[in-house]
Amino acid sequence: MHPIMPNLKPRTTMQRLKSLDPPHKGLRYALGQLVLLAGKTDFSNKAAVEKLQVLGTEVFHLLKDHTATENQFILAPLTQKNADFTAAYLVEHTILDRQEHELADRLQHFDGSQSNDVGHEFYLDLCDFQSSYLKHIDEEDRLVEAEMQKHFTDEELIGHQIEIMQVMPFDTLLLWFKYIVPARRVAENAQVLTGFKQNAPAEAYEAVIAIIASQLEAEELAAILSLIP
Repeated sequence: MHPIMPNLKPRTTMQRLKSLDPPHKGLRYALGQLVLLAGKTDFSNKAAVEKLQVLGTEVFHLLKDHTATENQFILAPLTQKNADFTAAYLVEHTILDRQEHELADRLQHFDGSQSNDVGHEFYLDLCDFQSSYLKHIDEEDRLVEAEMQKHFTDEELIGHQIEIMQVMPFDTLLLWFKYIVPARRVAENAQVLTGFKQNAPAEAYEAVIAIIASQLEAEELAAILSLIP
């Protein structure tokens, strides 16, 4: 089961499936962690810079993966229904992707010999990107989600998510769990993990629990696990 997918069954209540909610929550959390660490990093300290680079590699990978996934499995099907609506979002994705690449490249070229003034410029540019990205996904959560629900049934939306699962590498799946789970409610996480446990090999489920355990307080992890049969 892919982490952006609440379950594999259509909802029986009026609440519609929100395809974008889980990955966007995860990306808000991941970007927040990256900005926080960048603000605390001593850019003249190689070990501190390497720690920031490790986190940055994960966050920029998720950003890139999400853009590609959203273009192919969210915006492409929606373009077939309403091309005028999706055009601006595809352009924004191109702009944001270019900004992501530039920031990721700058970060990887730091080696601990830079001044903290240089690091501060990177931090401010990262904050500018965060602001733009959060505004972008907020609009998607409000408008793109509604447009998807207008043109597709929950069954069709689930079909899009199944397609995503079929092409996503397991390492990327684990990384999504790492950042989505801390950003979601206990019941939502339990629902996803229940489905994953039922459909994935035992070793895959154990790997997911291990990475989640590294991110959560013991009490929150216990609360999630208590709801999984």
